[in-house]
Amino acid sequence: MPISARTVFRFSAAASVATAVLFAQSGTSAISTSSGPTPPAVPGPTLTGSVLSGRFTLDDGSAPPERVRVELTCNSIARPQGWTDAKGNFSVQLGINNPDELADLSYAKAVEQPPSGMAQAVGGPPSIDVIPRDLAGCELSGVLPGYRSKVVLLTGHRRLDSPDVGTLVLHRLANVEGLTTSATTALAPTTARKALDRATQAIRKRNPEEALKELKKAVEIYPKYALAWFDLGRVYESRKHFKEAVEAYRHSVDADDKYLYPYERLYILTASQEQWPQVLELTNRVIRLDPYDFPRAYYFSAIANLNLNDLDAAEKSAREAVKLDLAANPRAGYVLGVILARKQNLTEASDLLRAYLKVANSTEVDMVKRQLAELEKYIPPK
Repeated sequence: MPISARTVFRFSAAASVATAVLFAQSGTSAISTSSGPTPPAVPGPTLTGSVLSGRFTLDDGSAPPERVRVELTCNSIARPQGWTDAKGNFSVQLGINNPDELADLSYAKAVEQPPSGMAQAVGGPPSIDVIPRDLAGCELSGVLPGYRSKVVLLTGHRRLDSPDVGTLVLHRLANVEGLTTSATTALAPTTARKALDRATQAIRKRNPEEALKELKKAVEIYPKYALAWFDLGRVYESRKHFKEAVEAYRHSVDADDKYLYPYERLYILTASQEQWPQVLELTNRVIRLDPYDFPRAYYFSAIANLNLNDLDAAEKSAREAVKLDLAANPRAGYVLGVILARKQNLTEASDLLRAYLKVANSTEVDMVKRQLAELEKYIPPK
């Protein structure tokens, strides 16, 4: 027996997942756009104080075009550890998250907690208790959109071993038009660059008011300064000034429409407002510019298409999200399950919900169990 056509599935960033009822026979279900629980700061690792160092280069031996994020992945969970310098060199202390909380808002919560699901919409890997003492199941790599990094396996690395992991090569990917450095940066006047430098220092010193002042100065001097507009949006977002953040991100996009980072923040913020056509437009642009390095674009595209009732497009995006990001974002499998339930593919949908139930947080377990039980009513016995 098929699920009633009156059943409506809707994803809402404002509603709590704990009170959502997905398979109601009438009315609307509201499910958070959360891509998983917001990770806390990584606890102090067992491998306290261990340092790894090395260097990233491009295929031709030259330095990367911008700083590379150094990432430690243990048991499929990625954690940012720090950044290279301008020449590609790095030295990171394991277990210590990126010291600049504003440097990558997609990994962790902002300086101040955003309201109503925004922190969950930011996404990030689920929390882990410790980094294994012998780094079993761990590897080190670099993250620079548009490039793929060599991976260094760390299993068996001990604290007294040499910290130098050598040179890691970054390979340029084909079919990537988007950039994580803006072409407008090279054209910025010296006075604007100095203002941006001062703002960067203020961010590192946790002085957002000073950062705002300097960033406003930078974009006033040079209105096409895409990087400064983006940083201005990050600071506004961290202070819960979401309207101003959206305006700044849009200025960044207007200044350089191939600069990728502001798109990412925009589709997360517009999803929180349930502006699904805008979310779809933004995620489509990111996927077109770089189909590899922003897997959450597929995730939010799936949610937007689901709310716009384009189930085929929603399924296509959700399957890409699962393929690229399931370990870090298990909710992608849950979203795919919802979509397949709508499409009457009940067996695969129930399998996906059952798999998600194993990793769902405590506030979601009862809800997912109810949803699964409702689904199984309609699956013929084998």
